[in-house]
Amino acid sequence: MACAAVSWSWWAPSQAALLPVRPCATPSVARKPATARHVVSVAARASSSSTSSAPSTSDSSSLYPEGDWRHAALAASLGDDENEHRAAKGRNFTYALRLVYDGERYLGFQYQPPPCKTVQGEVEKALTKLTGEARDFLAIQASGRTDTGVHARGQVLHFYTRRAIPDLVLFARSLNGVLPGDVRVAEALRPHPAFHARFHAVRKTYHYHLDTRLALDPFTRRHALHVGWRPPDLDRLRAAAAVLVGTHDFSAFANNSRDGGAARDPVRTIYRFDVVDTGGLVRLEVEGNGFLYKGVRNMVGAMLVAATSTKMGPEDLRVILAGRDRRAAPMGAPAHGLFLHEVVYPHELLSWEPPLGEARETG
Repeated sequence: MACAAVSWSWWAPSQAALLPVRPCATPSVARKPATARHVVSVAARASSSSTSSAPSTSDSSSLYPEGDWRHAALAASLGDDENEHRAAKGRNFTYALRLVYDGERYLGFQYQPPPCKTVQGEVEKALTKLTGEARDFLAIQASGRTDTGVHARGQVLHFYTRRAIPDLVLFARSLNGVLPGDVRVAEALRPHPAFHARFHAVRKTYHYHLDTRLALDPFTRRHALHVGWRPPDLDRLRAAAAVLVGTHDFSAFANNSRDGGAARDPVRTIYRFDVVDTGGLVRLEVEGNGFLYKGVRNMVGAMLVAATSTKMGPEDLRVILAGRDRRAAPMGAPAHGLFLHEVVYPHELLSWEPPLGEARETG
């Protein structure tokens, strides 16, 4: 069964060729029910998101909104029961990896059976080779499941082993020796035993890359959306981004999830949405406490229409937000321009050196 290529002719006919026919279909995946501990943790964060303001970065204690900080402390305090449960299964050690990958060849991050190629599948093969643990025992969990064709500079995952890994720098280098060249381990750490890469993330940053130059650059075309045929007005683009900053119900910019359902809580907080012009290449940087399914791409698509159309302007995004109807918003931007740039956790649970945005070469 083959995955058909999606034509993005709405943007530019030349970019349809960027999406080749895939060798297998993306199945609907039923999610495992959350544990009681995770339900409590997620509820604690969700209940505080509407009242939390953008935090200051002047010191580490103020790096997270108040609710997220309580959520992290709660998770850490509940860690003993979780650790006992893991130990009963022989999962004695928890480790975290920060990944950098080019998503062009992959059907997203989440594992799918062969012949489907996924980032998680490649990482699991490498971990199994080095640790001897089966994929079910490793129980990899990532901060989020990037979609087909989406890239990452700061994806974070955790996994379990029976035995300790004595030298994590050497371990990261060894993983890079067996991983394909488009997936790299930037760093390996041993986090707090209660650490969970998905449920303990307090903020994420995504970057979306635009190429506004007239000619399509063959060296950036697979990692930036070419809009040189209709470049956006950057002032209007910034005005559209400003509309989305704050705490909102983002239902209008969310697709149904992979298992066909809508988000239980569509309220999210965006702390900043910056438009950075580097001369022909424009980077959209959005940072928030979480994002709905395909939310970033859908917001970027609407912003581009608002910045180029005579029939829709930046203020129209307020109407779309208030309407909470996905059908009222423009189509989303293609996957190949999107990067998961950074995922931040409470320092008590996980602290990277150097910071997440500064990938350290390990081999």
